[in-house]
Amino acid sequence: MEIGKLLRDIPVTEAKLTGKEVTGITSDSRRVQGGELLICIRGLHHDGHAYAADGVRRGAAAVLAETKEGIPDGTDYILTPDTRLAEALVWNNRYDRPTEDMAKVGITGTGGKTSTAYLLRDLLLADGKNPGCITTVSTTAGKEEIPTPSGGSSVADAAGAMTTPDPEYFYGAIAEMRRRGCDTLIYEASSHALSMHKTDAIRPDTALFTNLSPEHMDYHGSMERYLATKARLFSMAKTGILPLEDPWAGRLMELVPECRWITCTADPAKFTECDNAAMRIRYHGAAGISFLYCGRDAIFRVQTPLVGRYTVYNILLAVSCGLQMGVDPFTVRRTLAAAHPPAGRMQRLELGKVPFTVFIDYAHTPAALEQVLVTAREMHPAKLTVLFGCGGDRDRSKRPVMGEIAGRYADKVVITDDNPRTEDPGQIRKEILAGLTGHPDCTEIPDRREAIRQVIREAAAGEMILLCGKGHETYEIRGKTKTPFDEAEIVRDAVSSRNRSDTGYDEE
Repeated sequence: MEIGKLLRDIPVTEAKLTGKEVTGITSDSRRVQGGELLICIRGLHHDGHAYAADGVRRGAAAVLAETKEGIPDGTDYILTPDTRLAEALVWNNRYDRPTEDMAKVGITGTGGKTSTAYLLRDLLLADGKNPGCITTVSTTAGKEEIPTPSGGSSVADAAGAMTTPDPEYFYGAIAEMRRRGCDTLIYEASSHALSMHKTDAIRPDTALFTNLSPEHMDYHGSMERYLATKARLFSMAKTGILPLEDPWAGRLMELVPECRWITCTADPAKFTECDNAAMRIRYHGAAGISFLYCGRDAIFRVQTPLVGRYTVYNILLAVSCGLQMGVDPFTVRRTLAAAHPPAGRMQRLELGKVPFTVFIDYAHTPAALEQVLVTAREMHPAKLTVLFGCGGDRDRSKRPVMGEIAGRYADKVVITDDNPRTEDPGQIRKEILAGLTGHPDCTEIPDRREAIRQVIREAAAGEMILLCGKGHETYEIRGKTKTPFDEAEIVRDAVSSRNRSDTGYDEE
């Protein structure tokens, strides 16, 4: 690879280059095999500059860094003010700027990003377009999945490990989308990714804001700083679309006045203030939602099997964006009528003839947990059981809040583990239980597999069981070890065991 090409548009404060080619790019000195450009990243727990000498010993041809300190004498180097930004630009250059001929839509917010991305993707597919989509759940080109390693920074910034892949994989996936003929890129931009400049090589045509509620306070420190990080996406976008009644919407528009804003609402009182609105909303429990979409350029009836009040906002954002991109209103109606949620997003498991229902949802914040519990209540189950835990090495302040919310809505609450990572699982459960004092039916079962088995064994006719926190994940993290954990399969096995026991074939 020609190093000059890799450095296009990167601000350089000082450089010494004797070679013109490198064999590869890495920000992990342990991955150097010989001839690579080593990028030194200041991580949350480690500073890559401390490993520059190790990378050079292993054969790095050049070092891209913010300071010469630690770089051995005689080494080729390039200095830049921000190597995180440079890393995104380098990988974008490596893949020949794959989004240049694509329409680009970035989606950010605390919750709803994946569901909104999937809705928009399906609208574009139905309209004959070929979108590529990068979400928490999967990376797809059209309808085909692209295997893409997700995860945090290559210098082990675990806090940014969930939603938006590292630049190496992010821009690599987009290059594969281009190879497969994609004409549109839809991507989730997490606050960690935005603060770490992972997606900064892209200037989205449109950016969507779903909502903002307390999350990642251990990382951002305050809601105002959290919002300011989200606002970075809109400072790079031409058009922004957002729900007007979100408490932070007005402040976001103030932070980025240069963005062309399109506003949405599901509140009839705000109808005259907004560009697009959902009017005459009807919630039909498990049968879905219907409403009248009223936009500047189109008015039509929406009927969808998707459930939940929050889903109305996801639909409004996706439809508003789709119509802006030329999707026909008839196509919108037809697509929404056949819509289904992404994996792990209020996903009802098909379990055959059992007298109860089981839903899986990724809800892992107070706002998301409350949303899915409200949705569950609207389905009027005879009994509502919620099972959840909280991740370790993450914001601790939300734990008792989530406990209180669960106790407020659910008839039965089961507190268990959910990716405790390097924290003491018992302490995490204790902090959740602090918000559940006085609840008449609250159980603590540390082993999540056993907790699921128990609620399935005890499920009564008409009961709804809501498993929260894992969603689409098929693994569990304890310490620094990731092991397989497919919640849907565990539920199916538990149901089979219950059925065998009911017919006398199982002693369990």
